[in-house]
This record gives sequence, structure tokens and C-alpha cells, in this order.
Amino acid sequence: MASLRISQVSSIQEMEAVSEFFCQVWAGGPEPVPFDLGIAVLHVGAYCSAAYDGEKMVAASFGFRGIFNDQQVLHSHVTGSFQPGAGFALKQHQFNWAKENGLTAITWSFDPLVRRNCVFNFDKLGATAVEYLPNFYGTMTDSINAGDESDRLFAYWDLSGSKPTTEGNPDAIAVELPEDIEALRKVDLPAALQWRRQTREILHPLLSDGWTISRMKDRSHLLVDPPR
Repeated sequence: MASLRISQVSSIQEMEAVSEFFCQVWAGGPEPVPFDLGIAVLHVGAYCSAAYDGEKMVAASFGFRGIFNDQQVLHSHVTGSFQPGAGFALKQHQFNWAKENGLTAITWSFDPLVRRNCVFNFDKLGATAVEYLPNFYGTMTDSINAGDESDRLFAYWDLSGSKPTTEGNPDAIAVELPEDIEALRKVDLPAALQWRRQTREILHPLLSDGWTISRMKDRSHLLVDPPR
């Protein structure tokens, strides 16, 4: 990781390269960020950066400014990485950029069934899931998610560094996650969809009632905390 270099994307050529990189990560699906759209929103204050190992792009992140709960936020639309540690480095770069630009938080959505993403977002970054979004992008077609419904948790990362105090809450509900939902999709899609729907039945009403997720149990269960 000593050779990792992160830089802001500003030119058409750089945005084209980022768009192509995202297509490699999510092969077989729709283009995650068309380069012309990327250039247009960058021109009016969006965020895009790429991480390089030497001259090779190994990770990239794209987001845009928005409003959530009356607060100015950066919504991190898509981040992809082919190198361990590069995604975390990009998130730290994103955090600093958002603070420097006077924003309150960073938001993004992610699949609640992917354990490593939950560990990364809750345990490593310190984000909090505040919404459950059923089938947010419709049925997926890319090579990673093909055939599955796109339920997402909506994450909120407070730039002040504060995180809800929930340790030891006796009312927390533990929700088990599949060991490897991505592998399960490839060998038994009906079983993967069953995991999706049973998890949705638990999480959607809870988060709609103000419960949140900011931690895990044994890296295998989400811990859902009641409203404070």
C-alpha cells in the first residue's frame, strides 16, 4: 500500500477511465456511471477520485452533493476496488473532501446481506444505517448480483466523528446474515432470495420505526438498536 496514490478526477479522459473501471467491477450490468454524466456533475461540485498502484487504477469512488434530513451531504453513489485497503483509503479521502467542502455527512447504500461490507461500514468506518430500501435499484443483472433483488441499507456517516452510544443495549435485536450471499446466488438463487426476503421482513419495519444499525455481533449478525 506504500505506493498507493489517490487523486481527484477532473478531465474527460480520467472520467472515461473511471467509468470503464466501474464496468469491470460490475461486469454484465448497466454502466454504473456514464462518463458524460460524471463530467457534468463534477462541473457543478460532485466528487470523484481514483486510487492508483503505480500507474494502474485499483479503486475509484464517485458521489454527488445532496440533502438528507435538511443537511448538506455527499452521497457516495458508487465505490469499487480491486486491491485490499484501497477502498478504505478512498473513504478517508472522501471524508476529508466532504469536511473541507462544508458538508455534514456522507451517505451511501449497500447490500445488508454482504457480511464483509457490513463489517467495513459499521466496525471500520463507524457509519450508521438509518433506512432500509427494498429493491432500491430493481432486479440486478451484473455478474456479482445477477437475479437478486437490490435491497439496500442507507448509511449515514457523521463527519463530526460522533457515533450513537449503543453498546450493551439489552433491547437490541440480532439479525443473522448468510455466510456468503454472493457465492450462494451462483449455486442456489432461490435460497439467496429467501435470505433476502426474510431479512427484509425483519429490518424494513424496524428501520421504518426509527431503529438503527451501527454495530455487529461476531461479524455474523447485525445488531439493530431501538430509537434513543
